Amino acid sequence: MIFKGDAFVNRYRLEGELMAITPTHVGTGETLSRERPDSPKAAKKSKEPKQLETQEVAVIVRDFHDRSFLPGSALRGNVRHYLLHVFRAFGHRIAADPDFDSPAFRDYEESQQLEYMINSASMLEQLFGTPFSEGKIEFWDAPAVNKINAPAYKERGWNQERQSYVVQSVSIDPETGAADPHKLYAFEVSPPGLRYQVNIVGQNLTDEELGFLLFGLYGFNSEIFPLTIGAMAGRGFGRMAFKLANLYRVQNKEQELENWAKLALAQDHAGYNLLPKVTEPVDRLINRFKDAFQKRMEGKS
Repeated sequence: MIFKGDAFVNRYRLEGELMAITPTHVGTGETLSRERPDSPKAAKKSKEPKQLETQEVAVIVRDFHDRSFLPGSALRGNVRHYLLHVFRAFGHRIAADPDFDSPAFRDYEESQQLEYMINSASMLEQLFGTPFSEGKIEFWDAPAVNKINAPAYKERGWNQERQSYVVQSVSIDPETGAADPHKLYAFEVSPPGLRYQVNIVGQNLTDEELGFLLFGLYGFNSEIFPLTIGAMAGRGFGRMAFKLANLYRVQNKEQELENWAKLALAQDHAGYNLLPKVTEPVDRLINRFKDAFQKRMEGKS
C-alpha cells in the first residue's frame, strides 16, 4: 500500500463537469431579507404604493465573484458517503466506517495508527483518509461556469444577477406528518442548467483507487440510486449529471517528474494546472480503472 506521503509515484488531476438537472440548495446557514415573490405590487393609479412585503430567505453559498458554487468539502463528503453506502455490504476491505471516537482508536499510538492504515483500513479509508491519516485525494470547490436566462421563474423571485430564485415551503409536524401553514420558510436555489467545473487531484493513486473514485462520481448519473448534493434531496433537489472531461498525470519515470517540476518553477505556481494531459482516450482509461477495481472486488489484486 502506497500513501500520499510515501515516495512519489504519480499525481493526477481529474477535470469534469456537473450539470444541475434539478434546483440545488447548498446553504450557508445564513438568511437574507428579500422581497416576497407574491408581494402585492403597487397599483398604477395609486398615489401611495403599497408597502412591499419582505421575508427572510436561507441563502446558498457563493464565491468572491458572487457566483454559486459547490464546496469541495460537500462534494468530497457526499461521494465518500455514497461509496460507503453502496459498498459497505461487500466487506470491510472495500468500505468501512469505524467509530474512531471509541476507546479502541482513541488511545492508538502512532505505530498502531500506521499498522491499522496498512493492514486493516478499507480502500475507502485509505483513499479519503481517517482522523489520523491524510487522504490521497482533494476536491476543489466547483464554481458555476455559465449563466442562464430563466423567465419561467420570474414569479418565484428570479434574480438574473444572482442566478437564483426562491422556493416557499412549510414546516412539517414530526408527530402528525402534516404541514403547518403557520410555519412558512423560504430558501434560495440555483436553477437547473447551471454547469459546475469539477477538479479533483490525487497523489500516489492506483488504478483500483481511480476506478473506485470514478464509480462514486458516476453515481450522480444513476437512475436507480442517484448521488445528490445539498438539501431537500427527498423533494428531488440536488440532482446532477457528471461528465469526465480530461485527465492529467505526471509520473516519477522517464524524466516526467523532472520536466514538470522545471515547468512549474518557470511558471511560478504549484503546477497542478501544468500536469501533462493523458493522451490515452478517457473512455479507455475509465474502463481500465473500472476493470482494476472489479478485480480488487473479486479479490484478484
